[in-house]
Amino acid sequence: MSFLRNLGQRFAAFMSGRTGIDQLGLACIVCSLVLQLATALTGLSVLAVLSMFAYGYSIFRIFSRKSYKRQQENDRFAAWWANVRTKTVQLWKRLKLMRQYKYFKCPQCKALLRMSRGAGEKEICCPKCQNRFRMKS
Repeated sequence: MSFLRNLGQRFAAFMSGRTGIDQLGLACIVCSLVLQLATALTGLSVLAVLSMFAYGYSIFRIFSRKSYKRQQENDRFAAWWANVRTKTVQLWKRLKLMRQYKYFKCPQCKALLRMSRGAGEKEICCPKCQNRFRMKS
């Protein structure tokens, strides 16, 4: 048991000051696993090379001592991922409510608006730019 404890203490000392795993590192690992699966299904060696690159980059990030730079990279990735996730959730909601609402964009500011289906032709005021226009549902 003391061997395992000693090994754990050595590993903790080795990882001291290193960044460890974060969102971007985990995303790289998941991406590489998906690429490995795609390689197995298609047999394309290019995907295997990309997968190894993703593995290598995630290991580089985990053991890097430049925590400030890795934190900046992770913050940029987290902001990008939040944007992708929000757009995906909004698209999913629009698809679920497609029978009840008609979705369209404001001709001036391109804001996404919705109107109940079967309401006929109405004059709409965009809440973002106050542009008034007619739309038929």
